[in-house]
Amino acid sequence: MGSITGSELLAKSLKAQGMDTLFYLMGGPMLETESACIKLGVRAIDSRHEQGAAMMAHAYSRLTRRPGVCMASSGPGTINMATGVANAFVDAAPLVAVGGTSPRVYFGMDAFQEVAQPLLYKPSTQPASPILDAPRIPDVVGPHVRQATSTRPRPLCPSLPAHVLAAR
Repeated sequence: MGSITGSELLAKSLKAQGMDTLFYLMGGPMLETESACIKLGVRAIDSRHEQGAAMMAHAYSRLTRRPGVCMASSGPGTINMATGVANAFVDAAPLVAVGGTSPRVYFGMDAFQEVAQPLLYKPSTQPASPILDAPRIPDVVGPHVRQATSTRPRPLCPSLPAHVLAAR
């Protein structure tokens, strides 16, 4: 059996949870994940702006009653998703917004486009800690998606550092 990357594992885990459509702005650490989703047959809609991706995922969740999934690159890309995530929170809509981050070795060192995603999203999401080990991706994604669709549906925003997405 060949090895797969964290990005491919994330794509397979989201697909296993029922993701059939992805709203995104391609770039940064999420590039390979988005490509892996497309290879798995997921309908990928490039929004041209991260806020638009989150808003479309929110609308998707309201129409289908299934979690909408959106992705953005690190830093400003993740910040741009925040308005759509907040809207989904106010509407009690299930949403999974995935943002990439800088590698763990650079945490707290003002790395390029580093943003404290858990703090950014804390007011408008359920708690979601960063996934720091690639083999744990499936173990975390499943409960995250179930949590987003719980009694009071709301957004969830796990962050994945670049080294986890690139790990084999």
